[in-house]
Amino acid sequence: MASSRASDDELSGAQAPARADDENAVPPPPDVAPIEPDDGSGLRLVRASQMTGLPVVTLTGDHDLEIKDVVFDKGAGGLTGFTMRKPGFLGGPHKQVLAVTDVHAIGPDAVMIPSHAVFQAAEALAGSGDNVLGDRVLTDDGTDLGVVADVIASVQGGAADIVGFEVEASAALGTQGAHVFLPLPAAVAISGEAIVVPASARDFVSEDYTGFGASVEAFRHQLGASS
Repeated sequence: MASSRASDDELSGAQAPARADDENAVPPPPDVAPIEPDDGSGLRLVRASQMTGLPVVTLTGDHDLEIKDVVFDKGAGGLTGFTMRKPGFLGGPHKQVLAVTDVHAIGPDAVMIPSHAVFQAAEALAGSGDNVLGDRVLTDDGTDLGVVADVIASVQGGAADIVGFEVEASAALGTQGAHVFLPLPAAVAISGEAIVVPASARDFVSEDYTGFGASVEAFRHQLGASS
C-alpha cells in the first residue's frame, strides 16, 4: 500500500498558510478594517484582535518583530502593552515586551516605535496580562448584556485607551447572539469574571462599528451631564 507521507520534494514546494502581513493575503472586509477613519467624534478606533500580527517597525525601518498579544490591566481598565514574536510561519515568541507608553504610533499597517531600545523585560508588564475576552457584561441594575468578544481602543500616538467592547449580545439587547458595540465610561475597573457598566450604556449600544466613536462620545457626554 502506498504511503501517505509527503516526499521531501513535495514539502519543499509547499506554501505556508497566508499570514495577515502577506501581500497576497485576502484583505478583511470593510466593516472590520483595522483602523476606522475619524467619524467626526475625534476617536480613531481599532479592535484589539486586529493589532495582533502587525509588524513592529522602528522609525529607521527595522521590522524584525510583530505583535503577538495585546496586554490589558483589569484593575486600571486599560491597555498596557504588547508581547511580540518573530515573523514567519515558524516564528517564536520574543523574550522582551513593548509598553504602550513607548509606542510612537499605532496605524493600520504597523506599530511604530522609536527604536529597539524601548523594549523591556517581560516583568515590566507582570500582573497586567488578564484577558477580558469571554467576560460577562452586567449593568449596575443587574441586566446581563452578553459576553465580551473583542476590545475596542481609541488610538492616538502612543496612547490606546479602551473605549468599548464588541459584545455577543444577550436577549436583553433584543439581538441575542449578534455582535454589537457597547461604549464604556472613561475609566472602568474590571474585576472577577464580570464587567459592570452603567445601566444607561445599553441606550448607546451600536450595531455599526463605523459610527461607534460617536456613540462613545454621546454616552460619555451623557454621563458627564448627569454627574
